[in-house]
Amino acid sequence: MNRCDICGTEFKTAQGLAGHKRFRHGPAGLASELETTIVSRQLHRKVLSRLSDRLADKLADVILESHGEEMLEVYLLELSRQGVDLSFLGRRRNIRAIIVAAGQNDRLLSLIPDKPAGLLEIGHKTLIGRGLETLRECGIHDIAVVRGYQGNKIDYPEIRYYDNRDFRNTGILRSLFSAKNEMDDEFIFCYSDIIYDKDVLEQLLQDRSDVSLVVDTDWESHYRHRHQHPISEAELVMAEGDLITQIGRNITDLQDVHGEFIGLAKFSKRGSETLKAGYDRATVRYRTGAFHKAPSLEKAYFSDMVQEIIDQGYPVHHVDIQGGWAEIDTLEDFNRVNRELESVLKTRTE
Repeated sequence: MNRCDICGTEFKTAQGLAGHKRFRHGPAGLASELETTIVSRQLHRKVLSRLSDRLADKLADVILESHGEEMLEVYLLELSRQGVDLSFLGRRRNIRAIIVAAGQNDRLLSLIPDKPAGLLEIGHKTLIGRGLETLRECGIHDIAVVRGYQGNKIDYPEIRYYDNRDFRNTGILRSLFSAKNEMDDEFIFCYSDIIYDKDVLEQLLQDRSDVSLVVDTDWESHYRHRHQHPISEAELVMAEGDLITQIGRNITDLQDVHGEFIGLAKFSKRGSETLKAGYDRATVRYRTGAFHKAPSLEKAYFSDMVQEIIDQGYPVHHVDIQGGWAEIDTLEDFNRVNRELESVLKTRTE
């Protein structure tokens, strides 16, 4: 740790300490300079608080490019001491999200016979709409959606779209890689048939691993009154310490299960490169035959690809939660979540 010899504040890096001294103790600190600029331009904090999310992100990006993430926190702290609240700039930057919404769910056809499952409404909001809202609440505005079944009906503004036209013959993994061009940096991967609380996404964003998956360790409680979606279809996780060792469906030794993968994951830039390289290798190695628990690579689930990179020796971490999410896969799920929405989205503690 690097300690300030003036006030005793500790910083992880020498760069952070140097910035702190300049901002907090320097006679011509940057915060004072900016305050003077703000005053001279007669900008009121009420005006600043109404800046659009996109402009806020751009301002934060400029600060980050110049000073780095730790410097941004010092910068915002100093401004708050000056009476200028720009805390809304402290959002995640350069993270995009990919929502896969290509599949057709026959179990929900009675509810939405002519729409994709992601447009099913829970509490007067569609599943995809809820996902977009939660991502944006966490500062993620760079979002792509992969469409398939009835894909033209998914049409939200300010979203990039990719289409898996062969969705009937392919699985989630193939749909994800329809948006391969989006994987050149850190990104969030998300199923379209889940809802989750903002706190769940915040926990994932705080994790610094290259590959991290959200896992519900209280998974068994979801299946006590869930009969239309059997446990054999759950993507269960086994782990040793912080690392996932096995993931997928049809895990039979339930006593050793750590939890259930909820359909939300994060890849750093390095992690996304590993994912893409692993998929490219798999397209050569698994041209025929089964791919982990899928009958073929074309029909593989996302979890099959995760198992592949685990088997190649790459560390995959789990971010544990207890509740705070739900999967809407059956009519039974729909009725329960609609009836108990508030409690469903409430995370629990041990």
